[in-house]
Order: sequence, then structure tokens, then C-alpha cells
Amino acid sequence: MKTSDTKPSSLTPAPCVIELREMLQSVLGENFVRLYHYGSRVEGGATDDSDFDVLCVTRHPLSPRQRDSLLDRRMDIQLERDVLFDLHFYTEEEIRSPPLSFTPYMQHVTAEGMVV
Repeated sequence: MKTSDTKPSSLTPAPCVIELREMLQSVLGENFVRLYHYGSRVEGGATDDSDFDVLCVTRHPLSPRQRDSLLDRRMDIQLERDVLFDLHFYTEEEIRSPPLSFTPYMQHVTAEGMVV
């Protein structure tokens, strides 16, 4: 049975989002679970200047050093591709457990977002 967090999408992810996912998978290894792409670029209404809203799900929390390293690498992709990512990190447990799982934000991301 498919759940909302594995919902297939008919949209094709932008190359920069695929590149971001590949970088996250490479750096995080087994700690990487999935990447959600959500917001105006998925739902419509985006302009040329719209950012790419993405949420990275991990198995375990990131250390401050890991988070900083990933954000630096994100910056490299942004500069190379002239895009802006609004990147968030949560563990799988956090997105499935109250109170975060009950927030409109998380419900929207997991229900309407595209798993990349």
C-alpha cells in the first residue's frame, strides 16, 4: 500500500533538485531516507524567481557539523545553477510523531510534496 510519503508524482523533478538529492544521498549514505520537493514549483504558481522548497528526511539527527557541510554543498549547487533552495532537515521519527506530524506544514509536505 502506498502512503502519502511515497506518493508518486507525474511531475518531472527539475535537474537542480535531482542534483541536490544525489549530493544528499552521497554525503549522508545510509542516513538518507528521502527528499520531498513541495511548494509552488510542484503545485503551480511559481515564477522564475521562486525558490525550490525541499525537505530531507534522515534516519538519525544531523550534527551541527554535518548540517553546515550539507548547507555549504547546497550553496555550491545554488551558485552553479543560479537557483535558491529552501532546505529543511527532519528525521523520519520526527515527521511521523506528534507534534510535528500534526502540523499543517508537515501534513502538506507529505501529502502534496513530490518524493524525488
